[in-house]
Amino acid sequence: MRSDQLQAANKSKTTALACGFLVALAAFFAINLFAVGTLKEPTGLTGEILSKRSEESSQEGSWSFWIARNYLQREKAPPVVMFGSSLIGSATFSADSVTMKNFRDCVLDRRAATLEKDLKQRLGKGTEVFNASIPGSMASDAYLISRALFKADDKPQLVIIGVNPRDFIDNTVTAPADTEPFQFFSRYVGLGNLARAAFSDPFAFLDWNFHQYLPLKRLNSKLAEVASNLARVGQNGEDAHPRTLVSHLNKKRGILQVFMGGGLDIRKGEWLIPYPMPYGFQDNMPEYMRRYKSTKTSLYPAEKKFFNAFLARLKDENIKVLVVNMPATVPNRALLPDSFWHEFKTYLSSTSTKYGAEYLDLSDDFRFISTDFLDTVHLNSMGGARLFNIMADTIGKSSTLSAAAIPADQPSELRTNIQTSASDNTWK
Repeated sequence: MRSDQLQAANKSKTTALACGFLVALAAFFAINLFAVGTLKEPTGLTGEILSKRSEESSQEGSWSFWIARNYLQREKAPPVVMFGSSLIGSATFSADSVTMKNFRDCVLDRRAATLEKDLKQRLGKGTEVFNASIPGSMASDAYLISRALFKADDKPQLVIIGVNPRDFIDNTVTAPADTEPFQFFSRYVGLGNLARAAFSDPFAFLDWNFHQYLPLKRLNSKLAEVASNLARVGQNGEDAHPRTLVSHLNKKRGILQVFMGGGLDIRKGEWLIPYPMPYGFQDNMPEYMRRYKSTKTSLYPAEKKFFNAFLARLKDENIKVLVVNMPATVPNRALLPDSFWHEFKTYLSSTSTKYGAEYLDLSDDFRFISTDFLDTVHLNSMGGARLFNIMADTIGKSSTLSAAAIPADQPSELRTNIQTSASDNTWK
């Protein structure tokens, strides 16, 4: 009898636990159903939405926050926007320090002054180029940034995309969703068919879906943001970090750290490039040996999907595109086998053609020499000047690109094929 009683008791407990689980599960879904709409994510990124984030009150945030802030504070979209990683960033800020004869704040100075100067020489009319590069940016990040910032009724006319193998096969990144720009901008952009390609495994994809469709899951993110706000209480605000004197420059970090550094504590006045910028070459081969350890990575096909979608969307929006395969030194290129380079270049060229973009391959261009580089891939001021001179020549010699580079409000006669003699404008 005691054995029967024990079995009955155990059965009763099991039934009670099962009932309790079902009740808890039902309550969980009921609460989520009730909360639908109350915790709805914003469907687009605007200046108003950005102004309510904790980064605005503290004036401290990621590069993604600052790029979005600089872009959305504008009255209208610039005619030209340039995407890329620190390879574009180093070339731009280094060259611009010489062009402007002044230090550059990587947080605030987002007009590409050198390329603007070179384009004006080719086109005969001034234009504006916005530098949307972010350290460590992948092809997927550029796609998301454009989706979040470009509006249907206010968008650029020409996009320049600086790419490099690292944008597609970085072995220190497991999936597109791992990057900070992806995590920042994806909350404002629908991924659609690209959602599965963004994650490294089914569990990460499932967790993302829970976040998308279960309000209580999103509540965790909002609570984390509230905690971040509270942590920033008492920190100095808008006027506390003025553009510091060059004598205060880089006390905590070197020049390459300024180009390549990240985090969530980026503040204006603290990420400065000096003028004149001292020349010094650093060997970063060990870093790229890790990044290029294998070309057989699941990241590569995923990034290709995002890059294809990026070019397809720009074509649909009638935005003209120049894809630039960025220069690198011989030792850096030698880390990747010839078979990869052949496939990679063929892919970039054919995909650009497929979506109506123009392709400029500078990866092994003889005009770039060792003294143009800060390390094996990042250009210094001389290399940056050379890069933008070649870019401007390419744009000036294309009727499609040159017309797109000129602001839309300029007289129509200027929006034609404006070419300048190569003997007058080619870098010497």
